[in-house]
Amino acid sequence: MNLHFIIGSYRPGKCGISDYVSLLSSRIKIYGVTPEIIEFRNYSGRSFFKKIEDLPHKDLLSIQFAPYSFSPIGLAGPSLLNLGRIIRNRKVHIMFHEIWIGAYRNASWKEKVLGFCQKKGVLKFLHIVQPEWITASNAAALYLLGREGVKVRYQYLFGNMPFTFTNTKKNNQTCKIAFFGTPYQKFPYELLAEKLKTLFEITRQKIELRIIGRQRDKTGLAEILKIAQKHQFTTSETGELSSDKISIELQTCSIGVSTTPYDVLGKSGATAAMLEHGLPVIAFDDGDTPLEKLFVNEEFSDQVFLLNNNSLIDRIIGFLNQKRKPFFDGVAYTAEDMIKMLN
Repeated sequence: MNLHFIIGSYRPGKCGISDYVSLLSSRIKIYGVTPEIIEFRNYSGRSFFKKIEDLPHKDLLSIQFAPYSFSPIGLAGPSLLNLGRIIRNRKVHIMFHEIWIGAYRNASWKEKVLGFCQKKGVLKFLHIVQPEWITASNAAALYLLGREGVKVRYQYLFGNMPFTFTNTKKNNQTCKIAFFGTPYQKFPYELLAEKLKTLFEITRQKIELRIIGRQRDKTGLAEILKIAQKHQFTTSETGELSSDKISIELQTCSIGVSTTPYDVLGKSGATAAMLEHGLPVIAFDDGDTPLEKLFVNEEFSDQVFLLNNNSLIDRIIGFLNQKRKPFFDGVAYTAEDMIKMLN
């Protein structure tokens, strides 16, 4: 039995889903399985479908799904539905990296209309395929799919930054705060600044906001620089770095900040990388998903701290006073989950 990843397009280094599949494929080879990566957009219609039809029926087909990976407008068109008919009654796993847009509280009417159409297409695709396994990486996706009657379970989305050993030591005079990944504009940066000021008053450590990696969206970055100037925090930017240098950067930081909303924290590879490197991570619950549906991976239940929690600073200081957690190998963790599907 073999494993075939079906992905919209495969562009390691330029696409998070591609990086995820690349690392996962490499790890799965340890188990004597040689995964094949099949690009949806790399074939003409007929040759792609012929490729899929010719795969052995005993093999597992793992579709790594995001609406815009399989359609430039994010809609389940005839090609995707035709794929569904071909793989129906096969051994199929669908991993939802994204489901549909417009499901959050302040979505525009255009997002809601497009999201409704996307949702219709996704549900039709699932109805056609009848997959054995449906997984998603975050609380919001699990909640929204479950609300539509979809039987879905959690699957961990690991960070794309393997561990690199370093002798570099942290500067105990400075509390270095890592911002890794896209800093979203809607995050409450001023509330974060107030909490960091309190942290400084208690620990007497200087606050440095360390912006790690290439920044494509400058609006969130501008918000970070704005609070730094207002509250006299030091800032520094690394620019684009290799994965080994990013790993070293994370090891020299004390705290991570994820501007991704708490209910979709699980789909952020950058946040996963910070957690895997042992950082406590500050996040924010925007209230879009019911409280009882929220969760993080149990491996990191003691590492995620909500900004809108009154005891945030005391809890963060308590965590920082403990020995740093060792690196968590998320790739191995998820590879084991995938292997169970093959057996």
